[in-house]
Amino acid sequence: MTRLKDVAAAAGVSPSVASRVLNADVDARVNAETRKRVLEAAARLNYVPDHRARALRLSRSGAVGLVVPEVNNAIFASLYAGVQETCQAQGSAVLLGQLNAQSGGRNGLASLVGNGRVDGVILQRAEGVSDDSLGQLIELSIPVVLFNSRLDGHIGSVALDDHRAVAIALEHLASLGHRDVGFIAGADQHDAAARRLEGFTASIAALGMRTRSEWIQPGGWEAPQGAAAMRRLLAADERPTAVVAASTNAAVGALSAALAGGVTVPVELSLICVQDAWVAEYTTPAISAVAMPMHAAGGIAARMLLDHLGGTALEDVVVAQPRPVLHERGSTAPVAD
Repeated sequence: MTRLKDVAAAAGVSPSVASRVLNADVDARVNAETRKRVLEAAARLNYVPDHRARALRLSRSGAVGLVVPEVNNAIFASLYAGVQETCQAQGSAVLLGQLNAQSGGRNGLASLVGNGRVDGVILQRAEGVSDDSLGQLIELSIPVVLFNSRLDGHIGSVALDDHRAVAIALEHLASLGHRDVGFIAGADQHDAAARRLEGFTASIAALGMRTRSEWIQPGGWEAPQGAAAMRRLLAADERPTAVVAASTNAAVGALSAALAGGVTVPVELSLICVQDAWVAEYTTPAISAVAMPMHAAGGIAARMLLDHLGGTALEDVVVAQPRPVLHERGSTAPVAD
């Protein structure tokens, strides 16, 4: 097994210099040529850092936790990839955990990340978790960065540009001639859902489009809620020509309900969603979506947490770049004459 002193000898530096380079010590005064020599020697010798020894020296675990409501949800795959990529570059491991409203609340989170397992947590708020419950949930002895959620009194969050994403969806529908548009909202009590609804009402007005109260249906993030919301929407005396769903999974349920109800998509009804995942490409028709920068946002959240562990302050940021991107597919078409 290759040791640190072997890498140092091969690079012609002291073990302490080699350690600073391999641990990505940003305060170390090591010139670029020396740094390159150490990294090349480590790669050539297949050196694997001893994270246990490093953690003991720093009184840290050497890992961060990423906790999401559902680990099997395709939406979180790129989030995990962004967190993992950034943490790996800084020599930290990522422990993935699941926590939803049925998982035991604060005690459930403590059991996932407690006893020194991780140095900090990136937490995606679950559906059905109120502000009060979220506040109790994150009362931990380690720092917590909220992902696409904010909470009064808590500093440390990375939010997506939900307003812009919904505006892009509506601009796409407007370009196809749609003026009467419905909305399947996200999870109740979730601030990201509230932002998407705010973005919908603001953009409807700005674009000169029309909606009605019965066309704005409460829903949730998952397919069953999306299907139920679509059934209620289609029961209205007058129907919109297009619908925006607040999430991919809800859109899948909405599409299923529309087709089951004899509504042809997109001939009779266009459908587009906020967020994107592989499942949206494999429905019939494939669902148009506004993709959010989950990978980049995961990296930003991880960097914020790691920097904080190094001494910088947490902050609340909205990911402005990269911007949400429209993926036009078969579920949207020009409004029928």
